[in-house]
Amino acid sequence: RGLPIFVAAFLRSIVSRDILYFSVKSRKWEWDDEVLDFLTISEDVAEFLAHNLNCLGKELVDAMKVCSCIGFQINEIVIPPLDLGQFVPDLDNLIRLALKEGLMERAGPIYAFSHDMLRESAYNLIPLDERK
Repeated sequence: RGLPIFVAAFLRSIVSRDILYFSVKSRKWEWDDEVLDFLTISEDVAEFLAHNLNCLGKELVDAMKVCSCIGFQINEIVIPPLDLGQFVPDLDNLIRLALKEGLMERAGPIYAFSHDMLRESAYNLIPLDERK
């Protein structure tokens, strides 16, 4: 499970930066060779994921930080008490966005980070003095 999430995150990253794009005219995926040649690919998956988390928007990153404090899995009954605006406003909708972005997965009432390194990366974004 480690490599697929890295590949998926890398592909999302280069698509979002228009380095890889689908050409309607030629009906195929195309990319910018020159830009790809200069990209540095981190060998540290956690570092790469943390960098990509920071590109997602403050609200979603804050939601992932809160979820990371709970653990790798979160039961849906835990979300409403956290969704009172004290930690992250609209946490329930942000978790749905995390599902859409592939950051989390759902199985019945359980939400889980799509990879343990993703949870670790989100947790490591919390400053040391704010961790409890």
